[in-house]
Amino acid sequence: MSGFWKGRRVLITGASGFLGAWLARPLVDGGAEVRGFDLTEGACLGVHGLADRVPITRGSVLEAAALERVIREHRTEVCFHLAGQSMIEGAAAGPLAALEVNVRGTWTVLEACRRAGTIRAVVCASSNHTYGPQTTAPFPEDAPLNQLDVYGASKACADVITRCFAHSFGLNAVAVRNVNSFGPGDPHTTHIVTGSILSLLRGEPPVIRSDGSPVKAYLHARDTMEAYALLAEHAGDPRVRGQAFNVTPAAPVSVLDLLRTLIKVSGRPVEPVVAASDLSQKGFFEHLSGEKLARVLGWRPRLTLEEGLRDTYAWYAKHGTGWIGG
Repeated sequence: MSGFWKGRRVLITGASGFLGAWLARPLVDGGAEVRGFDLTEGACLGVHGLADRVPITRGSVLEAAALERVIREHRTEVCFHLAGQSMIEGAAAGPLAALEVNVRGTWTVLEACRRAGTIRAVVCASSNHTYGPQTTAPFPEDAPLNQLDVYGASKACADVITRCFAHSFGLNAVAVRNVNSFGPGDPHTTHIVTGSILSLLRGEPPVIRSDGSPVKAYLHARDTMEAYALLAEHAGDPRVRGQAFNVTPAAPVSVLDLLRTLIKVSGRPVEPVVAASDLSQKGFFEHLSGEKLARVLGWRPRLTLEEGLRDTYAWYAKHGTGWIGG
Protein backbone atom coordinates (compact mmCIF):
# COMPACT_ATOMS: atom_id res chain seq x y z
CA MET A 1 0.00 0.00 0.00
CA SER A 2 1.17 3.52 -0.75
CA GLY A 3 1.64 6.31 1.78
CA PHE A 4 -1.67 7.76 0.55
CA TRP A 5 -3.55 5.82 3.24
CA LYS A 6 -1.66 6.92 6.34
CA GLY A 7 -4.13 8.82 8.52
CA ARG A 8 -6.79 8.68 5.78
CA ARG A 9 -10.36 8.47 7.12
CA VAL A 10 -12.26 5.71 5.32
CA LEU A 11 -15.81 4.37 5.42
CA ILE A 12 -16.69 0.93 4.03
CA THR A 13 -20.34 0.03 3.58
CA GLY A 14 -20.67 -3.73 3.92
CA ALA A 15 -17.46 -3.87 5.96
CA SER A 16 -18.62 -6.96 7.84
CA GLY A 17 -18.73 -9.03 4.65
CA PHE A 18 -16.08 -11.17 3.02
CA LEU A 19 -14.76 -8.53 0.60
CA GLY A 20 -15.31 -5.68 3.05
CA ALA A 21 -12.98 -7.36 5.52
CA TRP A 22 -10.39 -8.07 2.82
CA LEU A 23 -10.50 -4.37 1.90
CA ALA A 24 -10.20 -3.19 5.50
CA ARG A 25 -7.08 -5.28 6.08
CA PRO A 26 -4.62 -3.49 3.73
CA LEU A 27 -6.14 -0.10 4.54
CA VAL A 28 -5.59 -0.54 8.29
CA ASP A 29 -2.12 -1.92 7.61
CA GLY A 30 -1.46 1.24 5.55
CA GLY A 31 -2.38 3.48 8.46
CA ALA A 32 -5.96 4.40 7.50
CA GLU A 33 -8.65 5.10 10.09
CA VAL A 34 -11.33 2.69 8.87
CA ARG A 35 -14.95 2.62 9.98
CA GLY A 36 -17.64 0.25 8.74
CA PHE A 37 -21.32 0.86 8.03
CA ASP A 38 -23.32 -2.36 8.04
CA LEU A 39 -26.44 -4.04 9.35
CA THR A 40 -24.42 -6.67 11.22
CA GLU A 41 -21.05 -7.31 12.78
CA GLY A 42 -19.98 -10.57 11.14
CA ALA A 43 -16.99 -12.80 11.79
CA CYS A 44 -15.13 -11.80 8.61
CA LEU A 45 -13.32 -8.86 10.23
CA GLY A 46 -12.18 -11.20 13.00
CA VAL A 47 -10.47 -13.42 10.42
CA HIS A 48 -8.08 -10.54 9.78
CA GLY A 49 -7.70 -9.55 13.42
CA LEU A 50 -9.76 -6.41 12.84
CA ALA A 51 -12.81 -6.99 15.04
CA ASP A 52 -11.59 -4.36 17.52
CA ARG A 53 -9.85 -2.11 15.00
CA VAL A 54 -12.70 -1.37 12.59
CA PRO A 55 -15.72 -0.03 14.48
CA ILE A 56 -19.07 -0.74 12.85
CA THR A 57 -21.92 1.74 12.78
CA ARG A 58 -25.12 -0.25 12.45
CA GLY A 59 -27.39 0.91 9.70
CA SER A 60 -28.88 0.36 6.25
CA VAL A 61 -27.64 2.02 3.07
CA LEU A 62 -31.27 3.02 2.52
CA GLU A 63 -31.02 5.38 5.52
CA ALA A 64 -29.78 8.66 4.03
CA ALA A 65 -29.62 10.61 7.28
CA ALA A 66 -27.67 7.89 9.08
CA LEU A 67 -25.18 7.65 6.23
CA GLU A 68 -24.62 11.37 6.01
CA ARG A 69 -24.25 11.60 9.79
CA VAL A 70 -21.54 8.93 10.00
CA ILE A 71 -19.68 10.42 7.01
CA ARG A 72 -19.69 13.87 8.63
CA GLU A 73 -18.85 12.68 12.13
CA HIS A 74 -15.97 10.53 10.90
CA ARG A 75 -14.91 13.33 8.49
CA THR A 76 -14.73 10.61 5.88
CA GLU A 77 -12.44 11.24 2.93
CA VAL A 78 -12.82 7.95 1.04
CA CYS A 79 -15.95 5.81 0.84
CA PHE A 80 -16.05 2.27 -0.52
CA HIS A 81 -19.60 1.13 -1.23
CA LEU A 82 -19.73 -2.67 -1.05
CA ALA A 83 -23.06 -3.20 0.74
CA GLY A 84 -25.99 -4.71 -1.12
CA GLN A 85 -27.51 -7.94 -2.34
CA SER A 86 -24.49 -9.78 -3.71
CA MET A 87 -26.04 -13.17 -4.47
CA ILE A 88 -27.66 -13.91 -7.83
CA GLU A 89 -29.99 -16.49 -6.29
CA GLY A 90 -30.93 -14.13 -3.46
CA ALA A 91 -31.81 -11.38 -5.92
CA ALA A 92 -34.00 -13.76 -7.91
CA ALA A 93 -35.81 -14.88 -4.75
CA GLY A 94 -36.39 -11.33 -3.50
CA PRO A 95 -36.33 -9.07 -6.58
CA LEU A 96 -37.89 -5.94 -5.11
CA ALA A 97 -35.61 -5.98 -2.08
CA ALA A 98 -32.56 -6.55 -4.31
CA LEU A 99 -33.50 -3.70 -6.63
CA GLU A 100 -34.09 -1.38 -3.72
CA VAL A 101 -30.83 -2.07 -1.88
CA ASN A 102 -28.64 -2.27 -4.99
CA VAL A 103 -30.14 0.67 -6.86
CA ARG A 104 -31.63 3.04 -4.29
CA GLY A 105 -28.94 2.07 -1.81
CA THR A 106 -26.26 3.16 -4.28
CA TRP A 107 -27.74 6.56 -5.02
CA THR A 108 -28.37 7.08 -1.31
CA VAL A 109 -24.68 6.44 -0.53
CA LEU A 110 -23.54 8.67 -3.38
CA GLU A 111 -25.86 11.50 -2.40
CA ALA A 112 -24.73 11.28 1.23
CA CYS A 113 -21.12 11.50 0.02
CA ARG A 114 -21.95 14.47 -2.20
CA ARG A 115 -23.77 16.35 0.56
CA ALA A 116 -21.19 15.69 3.28
CA GLY A 117 -18.54 17.80 1.57
CA THR A 118 -15.57 15.86 2.98
CA ILE A 119 -15.31 13.10 0.37
CA ARG A 120 -12.44 13.00 -2.10
CA ALA A 121 -13.12 9.51 -3.55
CA VAL A 122 -15.99 7.02 -3.81
CA VAL A 123 -15.49 3.52 -5.18
CA CYS A 124 -18.66 1.50 -5.80
CA ALA A 125 -18.91 -2.22 -6.41
CA SER A 126 -20.49 -3.02 -9.75
CA SER A 127 -20.19 -6.59 -11.10
CA ASN A 128 -18.79 -8.76 -13.85
CA HIS A 129 -22.31 -10.17 -14.09
CA THR A 130 -23.59 -6.98 -15.74
CA TYR A 131 -22.10 -7.95 -19.11
CA GLY A 132 -24.23 -10.98 -19.92
CA PRO A 133 -23.93 -12.50 -23.41
CA GLN A 134 -21.42 -10.73 -25.68
CA THR A 135 -20.50 -11.16 -29.34
CA THR A 136 -16.75 -10.58 -28.89
CA ALA A 137 -14.20 -11.34 -26.18
CA PRO A 138 -12.51 -10.29 -24.01
CA PHE A 139 -15.18 -7.85 -22.82
CA PRO A 140 -13.94 -4.22 -22.60
CA GLU A 141 -15.61 -1.72 -20.28
CA ASP A 142 -17.51 -0.10 -23.15
CA ALA A 143 -19.22 -3.38 -24.08
CA PRO A 144 -23.01 -3.34 -23.63
CA LEU A 145 -24.40 -4.36 -20.25
CA ASN A 146 -26.63 -7.14 -21.50
CA GLN A 147 -27.45 -9.16 -18.37
CA LEU A 148 -31.17 -8.82 -17.64
CA ASP A 149 -31.73 -11.02 -14.62
CA VAL A 150 -32.57 -9.14 -11.42
CA TYR A 151 -29.07 -9.15 -9.99
CA GLY A 152 -27.41 -8.14 -13.26
CA ALA A 153 -29.92 -5.38 -13.93
CA SER A 154 -29.65 -3.99 -10.40
CA LYS A 155 -25.84 -3.85 -10.56
CA ALA A 156 -25.92 -2.31 -14.04
CA CYS A 157 -28.17 0.45 -12.68
CA ALA A 158 -25.80 0.99 -9.75
CA ASP A 159 -22.89 1.16 -12.20
CA VAL A 160 -24.57 3.84 -14.34
CA ILE A 161 -25.70 5.82 -11.28
CA THR A 162 -22.13 5.88 -9.95
CA ARG A 163 -20.80 7.28 -13.21
CA CYS A 164 -23.75 9.68 -13.39
CA PHE A 165 -22.80 11.26 -10.05
CA ALA A 166 -19.27 11.78 -11.32
CA HIS A 167 -20.34 13.39 -14.57
CA SER A 168 -23.32 15.35 -13.20
CA PHE A 169 -21.99 16.52 -9.84
CA GLY A 170 -18.19 16.30 -10.12
CA LEU A 171 -17.96 13.54 -7.51
CA ASN A 172 -14.75 11.52 -7.78
CA ALA A 173 -16.66 8.26 -8.17
CA VAL A 174 -15.57 5.01 -9.85
CA ALA A 175 -17.45 1.77 -10.61
CA VAL A 176 -15.60 -1.54 -10.29
CA ARG A 177 -16.61 -4.68 -12.18
CA ASN A 178 -14.62 -7.41 -10.48
CA VAL A 179 -14.76 -11.09 -11.29
CA ASN A 180 -15.50 -13.90 -8.81
CA SER A 181 -13.35 -13.48 -5.70
CA PHE A 182 -12.16 -16.25 -3.41
CA GLY A 183 -9.82 -16.51 -0.47
CA PRO A 184 -9.48 -17.23 3.23
CA GLY A 185 -12.44 -16.32 5.40
CA ASP A 186 -15.24 -16.70 2.85
CA PRO A 187 -18.37 -17.53 4.90
CA HIS A 188 -20.28 -18.63 1.79
CA THR A 189 -19.60 -22.35 1.90
CA THR A 190 -21.68 -22.86 -1.26
CA HIS A 191 -19.15 -20.88 -3.33
CA ILE A 192 -17.30 -23.26 -5.58
CA VAL A 193 -13.79 -22.68 -4.25
CA THR A 194 -14.72 -22.69 -0.56
CA GLY A 195 -17.16 -25.58 -0.87
CA SER A 196 -14.71 -27.68 -2.88
CA ILE A 197 -11.90 -27.07 -0.37
CA LEU A 198 -14.14 -28.19 2.47
CA SER A 199 -15.05 -31.34 0.53
CA LEU A 200 -11.37 -32.12 -0.01
CA LEU A 201 -10.60 -31.58 3.67
CA ARG A 202 -13.34 -34.11 4.52
CA GLY A 203 -11.69 -36.57 2.19
CA GLU A 204 -14.46 -36.29 -0.38
CA PRO A 205 -14.13 -35.42 -4.09
CA PRO A 206 -15.59 -32.00 -4.95
CA VAL A 207 -18.84 -32.14 -6.88
CA ILE A 208 -19.49 -29.97 -9.96
CA ARG A 209 -23.21 -29.38 -10.29
CA SER A 210 -22.83 -28.26 -13.93
CA ASP A 211 -21.21 -30.22 -16.73
CA GLY A 212 -17.89 -28.51 -15.98
CA SER A 213 -18.00 -26.36 -19.13
CA PRO A 214 -18.83 -22.86 -17.76
CA VAL A 215 -15.86 -20.53 -18.24
CA LYS A 216 -15.31 -17.70 -15.74
CA ALA A 217 -12.45 -15.84 -14.08
CA TYR A 218 -11.48 -16.20 -10.42
CA LEU A 219 -9.30 -13.80 -8.44
CA HIS A 220 -7.90 -13.94 -4.92
CA ALA A 221 -9.66 -11.37 -2.72
CA ARG A 222 -6.34 -9.73 -1.81
CA ASP A 223 -5.77 -8.79 -5.45
CA THR A 224 -9.38 -7.69 -5.90
CA MET A 225 -9.30 -5.32 -2.96
CA GLU A 226 -5.85 -3.93 -3.75
CA ALA A 227 -7.32 -2.87 -7.10
CA TYR A 228 -10.19 -1.13 -5.29
CA ALA A 229 -7.70 0.74 -3.09
CA LEU A 230 -5.60 1.78 -6.08
CA LEU A 231 -8.65 3.16 -7.88
CA ALA A 232 -9.60 5.15 -4.78
CA GLU A 233 -6.12 6.67 -4.65
CA HIS A 234 -6.54 7.91 -8.23
CA ALA A 235 -10.29 8.64 -8.28
CA GLY A 236 -9.65 12.32 -9.00
CA ASP A 237 -7.56 11.54 -12.07
CA PRO A 238 -9.52 12.51 -15.21
CA ARG A 239 -8.69 9.09 -16.66
CA VAL A 240 -10.36 7.41 -13.65
CA ARG A 241 -13.15 9.69 -12.40
CA GLY A 242 -16.55 8.66 -13.72
CA GLN A 243 -15.21 5.49 -15.31
CA ALA A 244 -15.90 1.79 -14.89
CA PHE A 245 -12.99 -0.63 -14.57
CA ASN A 246 -12.77 -4.38 -14.89
CA VAL A 247 -10.73 -6.13 -12.19
CA THR A 248 -9.78 -9.51 -13.59
CA PRO A 249 -6.90 -11.90 -14.23
CA ALA A 250 -5.63 -12.28 -17.77
CA ALA A 251 -7.70 -15.34 -18.61
CA PRO A 252 -10.74 -17.24 -17.35
CA VAL A 253 -10.88 -21.00 -16.78
CA SER A 254 -13.52 -23.69 -17.03
CA VAL A 255 -15.04 -24.91 -13.79
CA LEU A 256 -13.48 -28.32 -14.45
CA ASP A 257 -9.99 -26.84 -14.87
CA LEU A 258 -10.48 -24.67 -11.78
CA LEU A 259 -11.16 -27.73 -9.65
CA ARG A 260 -8.34 -29.72 -11.20
CA THR A 261 -5.97 -26.90 -10.22
CA LEU A 262 -7.41 -26.86 -6.70
CA ILE A 263 -7.02 -30.62 -6.38
CA LYS A 264 -3.44 -30.30 -7.57
CA VAL A 265 -2.52 -27.83 -4.82
CA SER A 266 -4.33 -29.94 -2.22
CA GLY A 267 -2.28 -33.02 -3.05
CA ARG A 268 -5.39 -35.19 -2.69
CA PRO A 269 -5.60 -38.19 -5.04
CA VAL A 270 -9.14 -37.57 -6.28
CA GLU A 271 -10.99 -36.45 -9.38
CA PRO A 272 -13.91 -34.01 -9.33
CA VAL A 273 -17.36 -35.54 -9.75
CA VAL A 274 -19.22 -34.00 -12.67
CA ALA A 275 -22.83 -34.39 -11.56
CA ALA A 276 -24.34 -32.38 -14.44
CA SER A 277 -27.42 -31.91 -12.25
CA ASP A 278 -27.76 -28.22 -13.15
CA LEU A 279 -27.18 -27.41 -16.81
CA SER A 280 -28.49 -23.85 -16.66
CA GLN A 281 -24.98 -22.51 -17.35
CA LYS A 282 -23.92 -25.10 -19.90
CA GLY A 283 -21.60 -23.39 -22.39
CA PHE A 284 -21.45 -20.20 -20.30
CA PHE A 285 -18.50 -18.00 -21.32
CA GLU A 286 -17.28 -14.84 -19.61
CA HIS A 287 -13.96 -13.18 -20.35
CA LEU A 288 -13.41 -9.64 -19.10
CA SER A 289 -10.56 -7.53 -20.43
CA GLY A 290 -8.11 -6.16 -17.88
CA GLU A 291 -6.32 -3.96 -20.40
CA LYS A 292 -7.83 -0.63 -19.28
CA LEU A 293 -6.76 -0.86 -15.63
CA ALA A 294 -3.31 -2.12 -16.64
CA ARG A 295 -2.89 0.75 -19.10
CA VAL A 296 -4.22 3.56 -16.89
CA LEU A 297 -2.82 2.56 -13.48
CA GLY A 298 -0.47 -0.34 -14.21
CA TRP A 299 -2.49 -2.81 -12.12
CA ARG A 300 -2.19 -6.56 -12.60
CA PRO A 301 -2.90 -9.39 -10.14
CA ARG A 302 0.03 -10.35 -7.96
CA LEU A 303 -1.12 -13.95 -7.48
CA THR A 304 -1.63 -16.57 -10.15
CA LEU A 305 -4.73 -18.74 -9.87
CA GLU A 306 -2.64 -21.63 -8.54
CA GLU A 307 -0.92 -19.42 -5.95
CA GLY A 308 -4.24 -18.00 -4.79
CA LEU A 309 -5.82 -21.43 -4.48
CA ARG A 310 -2.79 -22.73 -2.57
CA ASP A 311 -3.03 -19.86 -0.09
CA THR A 312 -6.76 -20.39 0.37
CA TYR A 313 -6.50 -24.15 0.76
CA ALA A 314 -3.76 -23.80 3.38
CA TRP A 315 -5.88 -21.36 5.39
CA TYR A 316 -8.92 -23.64 5.46
CA ALA A 317 -6.76 -26.64 6.28
CA LYS A 318 -5.68 -24.74 9.39
CA HIS A 319 -8.93 -22.99 10.35
CA GLY A 320 -11.81 -25.00 8.90
CA THR A 321 -15.24 -23.39 9.40
CA GLY A 322 -15.30 -23.07 13.18
CA TRP A 323 -14.78 -19.30 12.90
CA ILE A 324 -18.04 -18.73 11.00
CA GLY A 325 -20.61 -17.00 13.13
CA GLY A 326 -18.31 -16.68 16.10
